[in-house]
Amino acid sequence: MTQRIAVYGGSFDPFHTGHLVPTVRAQETFKFDAVHFVPSGSPPHKQGEPLTPITHRLSMVALATLPFERFFASDDEVFVDGPSYTVETVKRYRDRFSGAVLYFLLGSDSFSQIATWERWEELVELAHLVVLHRAHIWGPELRQKVPEPLRSRLVEVKPFERVPDPTGQTVYLLNHDPFPISATDVRQRLRHGFPIRELVPHEVNSYIEKYRLYRTDNDGEHHAGR
Repeated sequence: MTQRIAVYGGSFDPFHTGHLVPTVRAQETFKFDAVHFVPSGSPPHKQGEPLTPITHRLSMVALATLPFERFFASDDEVFVDGPSYTVETVKRYRDRFSGAVLYFLLGSDSFSQIATWERWEELVELAHLVVLHRAHIWGPELRQKVPEPLRSRLVEVKPFERVPDPTGQTVYLLNHDPFPISATDVRQRLRHGFPIRELVPHEVNSYIEKYRLYRTDNDGEHHAGR
């Protein structure tokens, strides 16, 4: 049987249950043989915004995914010089798993902006897309923002539905229950001294506490860990 390999790229700053639980639903539905989480090195759309060092972000992903046999943390963008483009990362996976059916996972918020991505037309030919349901955009609003060439590829899938191998390039909309959690919300709660135990995996919460990530010093200066 042909392998199904999934790639999920993102800042993961920090990795939270809004990343993890929908990916579990995707794995249960599509029966992925492996899901590779790729923390972004220097995403072009976030140039100028402070990102927590990728070593911390990769460590949090590794800890959070350790209990899941088919989930893997990837260092593919750790040593990339300059901006890191998703299309280049996905190309590496296309070459690495040349005989597999390749999927790229992304949130519906990111998918709504895909026309702004570097070489997006090439990206959507390299892998099938699995769009995860983000609470603030879905349904007709999302479809309106999708580039015209992709609209005919949209296929809505329910969790646990049997999904055969696609015959052509496909964009799957996985209609799972959305998780109204964002990394921005998690960081803001930490800066204000509020707990995040219910928003991130236990291992991530412990890591953030140990390295004092996302804290604000008494003088108001933010730091992303030491």
